[in-house]
Amino acid sequence: MKRFLPFVIAALMIPGVALAKTSPTKATHTNHGKAKVQFILRGQLSAYTAFDSVTPANGSITINVMHSNRHGRVLNGSNTPLTFTGMVTSSTKIALADGVTVMADNDNGVVKVRAPKQPKGMSAADLAAVLTGMPVRQIIDKGPSS
Repeated sequence: MKRFLPFVIAALMIPGVALAKTSPTKATHTNHGKAKVQFILRGQLSAYTAFDSVTPANGSITINVMHSNRHGRVLNGSNTPLTFTGMVTSSTKIALADGVTVMADNDNGVVKVRAPKQPKGMSAADLAAVLTGMPVRQIIDKGPSS
């Protein structure tokens, strides 16, 4: 029994030494691009066409931007119309005003778009071009302006 004890101890130590010598693997990151942020655009909605599930065709919407969150602040007060042609998809969430079943032109509303974070010095026209190329995540119709 005393002869086998050193072999048993050595056998138990070998896996521990092998595990101690391996270096940890580096984590691979799949997102090497810019961080995406949500642009919240407020203004007047018009020219809304819904996603057509019969002939899978994307819809569109136009918003005359009057205000936005800090990510789109260059669009604030510029009264810039943004047309999201073909960007209203089946995953776009639509919220209509109380009791309303159809979105009318010139209703106040909100359009939410998720896009890469843009540099601070970007012009309104460049930001508009980037945003109109991204799918719309949510449209909120707040009803006619009072």
